[in-house]
Amino acid sequence: MNKKILFSLTALTQATAIAGTPVETPTETTEDWFKFSVEARARVEQRKQQGLDNSWAGTFRIRPGFYLGKEEGFAAFAQTEHTLAFIDDYQTGTPQSSRFTPYTPGNTPIADPENNELNQLYGQYKGYGALARVGRQRLIYDNAAFIGNVGWRQNEQTLDAGLIDYGKDAFKVKYAYANRVNRIFGADAAGPVKALKGDAHLFNGSYSFGEHAFTGYVYLMDFSELQFARASNNTYGGFFDFDVCNGKLHTEFAYQTEAGNQASYEDVYGHAFYANKVSNFSYNFGVEYLGQDFVTPLATVHAFNGFADVFIADRLGLTSGSNQWNGLTDFYATLGTKIPGDIALKGFVHGFFDKNVDQFYGFEFDAVAAKKLRDDLKAIAKYAYFFGDNDAQNKFDDNVAQFSVELNYTF
Repeated sequence: MNKKILFSLTALTQATAIAGTPVETPTETTEDWFKFSVEARARVEQRKQQGLDNSWAGTFRIRPGFYLGKEEGFAAFAQTEHTLAFIDDYQTGTPQSSRFTPYTPGNTPIADPENNELNQLYGQYKGYGALARVGRQRLIYDNAAFIGNVGWRQNEQTLDAGLIDYGKDAFKVKYAYANRVNRIFGADAAGPVKALKGDAHLFNGSYSFGEHAFTGYVYLMDFSELQFARASNNTYGGFFDFDVCNGKLHTEFAYQTEAGNQASYEDVYGHAFYANKVSNFSYNFGVEYLGQDFVTPLATVHAFNGFADVFIADRLGLTSGSNQWNGLTDFYATLGTKIPGDIALKGFVHGFFDKNVDQFYGFEFDAVAAKKLRDDLKAIAKYAYFFGDNDAQNKFDDNVAQFSVELNYTF
C-alpha cells in the first residue's frame, strides 16, 4: 500500500493496536539460525456489570518461542502459551464456567481462564515475494474486523492452517485454508466457545493506485458441529481507502449468507469513517453497521463497538433466538494526542442503536493511555463505561464498567 495511505490511516491503526491487536509482520531474524523470543503480559483488570458482583482479575501470560532458520528460505517457529491468575475473584463467563479456573459464581465475567497450550507451531518458506506457511499460526487480515487473533485477551486465537501470501509492487493477495480455530478459552473449553472445527477458506487481496487503495475479500466458513451453526457463513466484501479533504475516507461493504448447517439468511455489513490529523491531534468519526444475522466469528471484536465488550457475543454468533440482538448501528468518534512524558492518550465515544436506528441500546465512553518505557516494555491503562438504556427490551439495559492496567514485554 502507498506510504501516504498508510500514514494517513494512523488514527485507525493506532486505535486497533491499543485495543490489543498486534500488527502482523513477517518474523525477523538475525544472522543466526536460531532466535529465542518472549511475549509476556501482566494485567490487573476490574469489571462490574449491573446485576452481577464486581470482579477483579490479576493475570500473567507468557509466550516463550524459538525461530529456526533465516528470514529468507525455509524456517520453523514454535511457541507455547501459559496464563495464570494471581488475583482470582472472577469467572470466565462461559456456559460451562465451572470447567475453568478461576470460577467465582455470580461475578462479572472476565474472559481470561488459566491455560497452558501450544500457541504456534509452523514451518514456512519465504522468497521471491511469496510466503508459504503450514501449521498453527497467528492470522490477522486488515484491521481484524473479520480475521484476527483477539490480542486483547491473554489467551490468543490461532488457526491450524495453510497460508499462501504473495505481493509485488502495489498488488498483494493471500489465501488460507483452516480446519481448526483455537479460541481464547483454551484447551479445556467446551460448548459454543471451544475450538471451531470444519473448513474455512479465507481469500484476501489488495491493490493500491496513486493515493487510493482497494481490498477485496471472500471468507467461506463451514463449522459442522451443531452448536457452531451461527459461526458458519459465506462473506463477500471489500473496502476503499482514498483521500478526502486532506484526510482519509474508508468505505466498506460486505454481504453474508448461510453456510453449512445454518438456516437460510442474507444480511449485510457496512463501515465508513473519516480520519485526519490536525497539529498534535488525530481524530476520526464514523459509523459501523451489522445486520441482525451478520456474524464475524474469527474477528478481534474488542477493537470495535467499545472496550466494555457488550456486543461481543452477538457479533461472534454465540447468541440465538430471543437472546439475539436486532443488529447494530454504532456511531462513534475518537480523539488522540500525546502529552508530556511521551504518553499517548486516546478517547472514544459511541452511540449504539439497532439495525433500523429505532431502538437505542446505550452509549459508551472509553479512554486509553499508553507509554513506552523501553523498546521492549510498554504500559497501558484502559477505562470503559457503557450506559445501558432502560428501555432496551432487557437486552442491553445493564451498565458495564471496566478498568485495566498492564505491562507488556517483548524480547
